[in-house]
Amino acid sequence: MLYLDAIFKNWPVGLSRLMRLQPFFTMTTGLLVIFLFRKGFEYVPLAIVLVILAFVIITFRIYRLREDEGVIASFGDMALIFLLNNMLYFVIPFYFESMTFPSRNVLFAPVIIGLAVIAGWFSLYQRLIARHPLRSSLFYALTFFCVLNLLFPILLAIRNIWSILISGGIAAATVVLFVYPHTDMLKDRKNTVIFVLGVTLIFTLLWFGRSLIPPSPLKLTRTTACREVIDYRPVEPFARARTDTITDVCFYSSIFAPRGLSEKINHIWYHDGRRLLTIPLSEIRGGRKVGFGTWSCRTILEGKGLYTVEVWTAGGQLLGQGSFVIY
Repeated sequence: MLYLDAIFKNWPVGLSRLMRLQPFFTMTTGLLVIFLFRKGFEYVPLAIVLVILAFVIITFRIYRLREDEGVIASFGDMALIFLLNNMLYFVIPFYFESMTFPSRNVLFAPVIIGLAVIAGWFSLYQRLIARHPLRSSLFYALTFFCVLNLLFPILLAIRNIWSILISGGIAAATVVLFVYPHTDMLKDRKNTVIFVLGVTLIFTLLWFGRSLIPPSPLKLTRTTACREVIDYRPVEPFARARTDTITDVCFYSSIFAPRGLSEKINHIWYHDGRRLLTIPLSEIRGGRKVGFGTWSCRTILEGKGLYTVEVWTAGGQLLGQGSFVIY
């Protein structure tokens, strides 16, 4: 144990060089996780195990915050960052699949990529995060939020807006109870007020910034304009149509969702960039590999131009859009 303690404290040249290869090891395991997840949602328990292990290691590390750094603490840091890296690689593909390019939820991409880069480079993590309690609090909270926000709709079949709020609450609790407990929040009135204001700010940002978060694991699989919809299938789909050949238009959208999940959807119609109206649709139900089809229809009164229809969840997250031209 003393020998290992000396190694982790002094970091010999050979070990330092070996640790430079750490990003490649984490990349390999991350790609393996992505491959397994691509095989289907039945591999979700792997993510649950990673989350639980990360919680356990974080909790263990907190009890050593005031102690001298030793071999156990160093090994705990390495194990923790390995788990966080794999969890982030686990969810990244699904957030990107749910993003709409270009749209405001693309701004979420640099956040989750930045977390993955830091988690995938141990030396960078140690320099920027590990020795700074406030930074580590934010880093852990964002990581757990990204992972849990994807898992809850799959495991509990809850709507995405509730997943955002519940995941945000758990992330905030993680910061206070597990990651940054040595501030004695509840023993000092000033710290208690700061904590309450901080939690309020978090939920405020999540609520008003929910459109910046991709609605993962939901995914828009198809959009098209058509003349009508029969048996959940678009009839005579088109991208362009003459004004003298069409009066009523239906816009069809197909959305993939996990089994058991029900989500309310809205279609927002635009003509040449001008918003026309919002049409609430019936709930979609998950479990179909090709997606759940839903549509809205209206009479074209505006004449020629570019018509765009945005597909939103009722909770305020953009799924995507489609367009057609009347000439």
